[in-house]
Amino acid sequence: MGAGRPRRWKLPFHRSAPSSPSSPPEPEPHSPARSAVVVAEEEAPPAEFVCSILGALMADPVILPSGQTYERACLQACAELAFLPPGMGSASDAVIPNAALKAAIGTWCARSGRVVPAPPSAEAAREAVLRAMPPDAAKSVRTRPRAALASSSNSPYSSPASAASTSSYTSSSEIIPAEDEVGVKPVKEGTNKDAVREQVEMAVDPLEDVVVAKVMYAEEEEEVVLAVAGLREATRESAERRRALCTPRMLAALRRVLLIPRHASARVDATAALVNLTLEPANKVRIVRAGAVPPLVEVLRSSTSPPEAREHSAGALFGLALNEDNRAAIGVLGAVPPLLDLLTSPAHAAPARRDAGMALYHLSLAAVNQSKIARFPGAPKALLAVASSAAERAPIRRLALMVVCNVAACTEGRAALMDAGAVAAVTAILSNDTRSAELDEWCVAAMYAMSRGSLRFRGLARAAGADAALRRVAEECAPGVVRRDMARKTLRAMRNEADDAADLTGSSLECGDGDDCAGSIVSDGLMSFRRRQRELGSSSCGNTAEF
Repeated sequence: MGAGRPRRWKLPFHRSAPSSPSSPPEPEPHSPARSAVVVAEEEAPPAEFVCSILGALMADPVILPSGQTYERACLQACAELAFLPPGMGSASDAVIPNAALKAAIGTWCARSGRVVPAPPSAEAAREAVLRAMPPDAAKSVRTRPRAALASSSNSPYSSPASAASTSSYTSSSEIIPAEDEVGVKPVKEGTNKDAVREQVEMAVDPLEDVVVAKVMYAEEEEEVVLAVAGLREATRESAERRRALCTPRMLAALRRVLLIPRHASARVDATAALVNLTLEPANKVRIVRAGAVPPLVEVLRSSTSPPEAREHSAGALFGLALNEDNRAAIGVLGAVPPLLDLLTSPAHAAPARRDAGMALYHLSLAAVNQSKIARFPGAPKALLAVASSAAERAPIRRLALMVVCNVAACTEGRAALMDAGAVAAVTAILSNDTRSAELDEWCVAAMYAMSRGSLRFRGLARAAGADAALRRVAEECAPGVVRRDMARKTLRAMRNEADDAADLTGSSLECGDGDDCAGSIVSDGLMSFRRRQRELGSSSCGNTAEF
């Protein structure tokens, strides 16, 4: 027999799964649903969509006066637990629904295949707040009875739905959404005596029932026009009547007139009545909470709005922006772009541009609005163009420079202004032979603000020849004038010399009128427009004129 044939080993292409538990499992078959889940997990939500307390997408985002945005249920839990998250000054801070962010979250969820988030339960929000609290404080809170916590808090952050069913979150500072119907709202249990007294006092003016009835049920538009015109006249009578007429029902009626097209003929009187109502400090926050800002913004945006209605809308926003608690909310509600357009467009009347400029000046005292102006496309260039134009009236140029000074108070604003050529533009104004002393003040303030902590400023200032203009200001001004000190400090910054002297920005100087100037550039020598006009005996420094 011959030699045996060699054996051929048959090797399988697929290895059998071993019985060892440590071996990796076989891959699962492809599933479209599983792929969608994997894609959703891979795409993390943007940080601004996530509540820093809850750690999840926000279902009902609300914004605080500081500009911070949180889930409403988390703020309710914070108020219940007596915990102040970052950005909250006190438990009574007003909050505004952030509709723009809510819409953006919904769009992102639809694009990424996620389910739109639902509001968290009260228990989930409470646990999230407890996790965010310091361990010792959270431990002490967990040991306290829930009833004691509920009775010791009175949260202003309740949504309308939850406020109707839960009395522990009821407050006189509750926000009234724009879509609420005009009607008599009963006094809820749990409200304090001051709120009840305020509602009773506001309900005594008989004109309120007349105007609301005409706006809601009148068949002839002429009846609405006459009713709103009567309201405008009534708001000119006295401070007491303005306070009495500034009720949720009346503000809802005015909101309806501004939004519904068939009431267009009554918009001039409606906006003028709102201007008059903003004259009273007690009305300012109440008007913003009642949802009157979006209709005013819509009047500014609409090309069909009468010029007089636009002027009154800008005046009303100016009056509301005088209150520090309103500034962040007004900016979030979209007032900055139309006000910028009104100020920088020569086609509009001078009074309307003046009111828009004053509104922007006060809004830009809030850091959140400084960033909005800096990021808005073309805003820095448009402001500088108005400030540099010899064809513009001096008050309009001054207002543009005032806004530039406020924007330059933040890092983002300084960068945007220097990108737009602000250093060269302001240097040109300072070097102009026809310059005015008042414009010089704001030009020096703008240069000083841009020089703070900016290495880029040095090169731009040297290239523009700013040193000669600043030296002239420092030599012409008498010792002790803040304008002179700012010019000298800016020159030292250009030479990269250390400056240990006190900062001359708004954080270390007072406006002189009792208001907080936040990041504005103001001082005894660079005073805000309000105080300067008051010294001159003019009433245009504040919204004191009745319409």
